[in-house]
Amino acid sequence: MLASHPLRKSLLTSLLWERKGWKGLVLLIGLVGTLLGLSAPFFQKSFIDGLLAGAASTERSLLIRDLIFGFIASFGAVSMSQLAIWLAAREAVFSLKSISDAMYSRLLSVRGGLVGKAPSGEAVSLFTVDASGSIQILEQSLPMSSSLLFPLLLAPYVLQQGYGIPYSQSLLALGVLLLINLTLAIRQSRFFYHFKQLAQERTGRVNEWIQNIRTLRILGWTTQTEEKILQVRRRETANRLAMVTNGQIMNAISGSSPTFLNLLAVGFWIQGRESTATPGEILSLVWLVNVFLTKPLRQFPWILVMGMDASSSMRRLDQAFKKEFQPSRVLHPSPVTPFVGAVPSPGEPALEIRGLELMLEQRPALKSIHLRLYPRECVAIVGEVGSGKSLLLQSLLGETAATFLSFKLDGQETRGPVDPSVKQRFAYVPQEGFTMSASLRENVLFTYRAESNGDAEVLRSLHLSQFDPASEGLVAGLESEIGERGVNLSGGQRQRIGLARAHYAQKPIVLLDDPLSAVDVETEKKLLETLLRGAWRDRPRLLVTHRMSILPHCDRVLFMEDGRIRMEGTYEELLKNDSFRAFVQTAAQEATGEITALPAEEAIAGAGAPLSTGVDEAPA
Repeated sequence: MLASHPLRKSLLTSLLWERKGWKGLVLLIGLVGTLLGLSAPFFQKSFIDGLLAGAASTERSLLIRDLIFGFIASFGAVSMSQLAIWLAAREAVFSLKSISDAMYSRLLSVRGGLVGKAPSGEAVSLFTVDASGSIQILEQSLPMSSSLLFPLLLAPYVLQQGYGIPYSQSLLALGVLLLINLTLAIRQSRFFYHFKQLAQERTGRVNEWIQNIRTLRILGWTTQTEEKILQVRRRETANRLAMVTNGQIMNAISGSSPTFLNLLAVGFWIQGRESTATPGEILSLVWLVNVFLTKPLRQFPWILVMGMDASSSMRRLDQAFKKEFQPSRVLHPSPVTPFVGAVPSPGEPALEIRGLELMLEQRPALKSIHLRLYPRECVAIVGEVGSGKSLLLQSLLGETAATFLSFKLDGQETRGPVDPSVKQRFAYVPQEGFTMSASLRENVLFTYRAESNGDAEVLRSLHLSQFDPASEGLVAGLESEIGERGVNLSGGQRQRIGLARAHYAQKPIVLLDDPLSAVDVETEKKLLETLLRGAWRDRPRLLVTHRMSILPHCDRVLFMEDGRIRMEGTYEELLKNDSFRAFVQTAAQEATGEITALPAEEAIAGAGAPLSTGVDEAPA
């Protein structure tokens, strides 16, 4: 399958190698169709000359034979051509699915997706333009090439054997026309390549503009951003005009080639003849030239353009596939039985990680992380921005290239998050509070076209997450439509919907990446009471937070610094450490706006102020 494409040299190699027997059959059918088609003119010539000679001198049965065989040959040639086109289209569908599956797999597994730091619109362009563009090599170029290559090679030979036209003269005439068409086709393919490049750039800029339109308007950057889009559009227009002009020249040359080839063929033939040509000979010669030389010459430049266009798409996809990525994995010396769940022993950690390491851009991001999370335990992770807190959660979920010496769940060794059954053990709430463009019910259930028979549980999860649809202004209740990216919701509302989704999922382990950063003080207290220390009290919880007010309510606190867990213990125990106390004092100063240092004995009280303004965010 093409999902393993990166193991091959190129996407083209993978496309041709996959189901190669069927692709060979397309070429074989093209060859059979060409041979049938080349035989048809000779039956036509015999039939017409015999018919004009009169029934007295020609057996009527021979005329009928020539007519039937000529029809069978012509019909067979057309049928073979259509069969080759159908088979190629069928293979293109298989290949498109394989490419899409491989792209989807890479999009999920590679940090930064398919395009790294480029706008997400460029990944959309890869899916919508380049994936379908790359299969033109199968859908169009493969069947058309078989109907072009074989006639161009065999027709000159038939002209030499049947009409005495030298093979070298036919090839010379064809070579001149092919060279002209090749030059124009290469030029046209460059225009197509730039067309897709510019379309991808424009799609990325427009996507970025749409996603940030409100912020751009507030900051007064709308005009500058739109001007960038217009600049790309102007370059697209100039490229398109040049592409259309070149295409018209190609059409003009291919349109005049029948007359040119007919004159050459008849001239070469008459020059070498001593007897008068018969009507059947003239008709069959014109048939050969027009069907088996002129038609391929007309198709040749466009086949090249489509092939080169497909090649440019494949090059861009190859670049995306070449992004190196090593999935999270456990460095275990022996094979591990796939995790199927286990009953934890008393006192056994629900999650135990040893030797977690992560390199990002050739620099250590996480170093020698050892972590234990016990049942019914709420553990907070704090530290300065960039200390590795969110990376730690992402690594546990397999979203980084982290390695583990050991990854245990309920005391059982596992293959880590590379095993889907392991990933399914975790509920995850991100800081940004992701929402879909769907109803409130579908956002909590995290599925489209959700049934309403489970609404009681959905409402319970929302209630525990302090989200009442009526009081939040969603008059349609669970049927209320949430705009794309939660555009009609505040940051705090999006976070609470994320919490409700995690509660409804009922996963054994809960990972929380600063999910209370946008809620007010009162809502934070209620969430601690109803959810973090309430409905989830029987589950292990790992909470990344910048809200110091939460720490006294946690069983343990991990303090991270420079990608390491520098210390751990209860909140009160850690406050005895100068480094941790300085961190808390700084957090308290940022929350209260006071510059003076807090006395050590006031640190706990000062930490009670959350790192927010105390007001729920305005809709973003």
